[in-house]
Amino acid sequence: FATQFTGVNAFMYFTPIILRQTGLGTEAALIATIGDGLVAVGATFAGIWMIGRFPRRVTLLGGLGGVVLAHLGLGATLLLLKGSEIESYVALGFILLALLFIQMMVSPLYWLLMSELFPMRARGVLTGLSVSSQWIFNATVAFLFPIFLHAIGPGTFFVFATINVLSFCFVARFLPETKGFSLEKLETHLKEHFSPDTAVSEEAVDPAPLRIDRHADIT
Repeated sequence: FATQFTGVNAFMYFTPIILRQTGLGTEAALIATIGDGLVAVGATFAGIWMIGRFPRRVTLLGGLGGVVLAHLGLGATLLLLKGSEIESYVALGFILLALLFIQMMVSPLYWLLMSELFPMRARGVLTGLSVSSQWIFNATVAFLFPIFLHAIGPGTFFVFATINVLSFCFVARFLPETKGFSLEKLETHLKEHFSPDTAVSEEAVDPAPLRIDRHADIT
């Protein structure tokens, strides 16, 4: 849910529509979307570099914070600079800024965290369900975004900003740091800290075999 509601695919699919609303011609709007692809590719490589060097939580929180600011900036641009000569350029700048944060600091982390946080015994099933939900929410955003853009205009981006503020709060409150843990140690760590009632310590179990006195009297 959180990945798709960063607005990543709203920008990848509908940037020409957004820019046409700023007065940019159709051909120019389509050409401008080349920047979407270039930023997405470059940011993805930068994200791969960052994953191995920075804590997961810090990276993800920084990315979500940047996405919030980009959506607020885009919404404000479409409201306050409407009809001005620089509206199209400023709007495109905020779109590219949002994509930079998403593709560099948000999307790579969500895919990585799926493999790290799910327990090994159910990792395949849960990862499959997560990927399925990604496509469902992808389709949801693709369907609803034009409707919202037509109905409330720039307010659409304030809605995205609000959702990402909630995502930021959720990550800050609940997401544990996973960098530096092997998958086995991470699963043990999560059980100890987040499932105290279900985690069973191996040291608490007496390894001595059960002894049965075959000569005991039974009454």
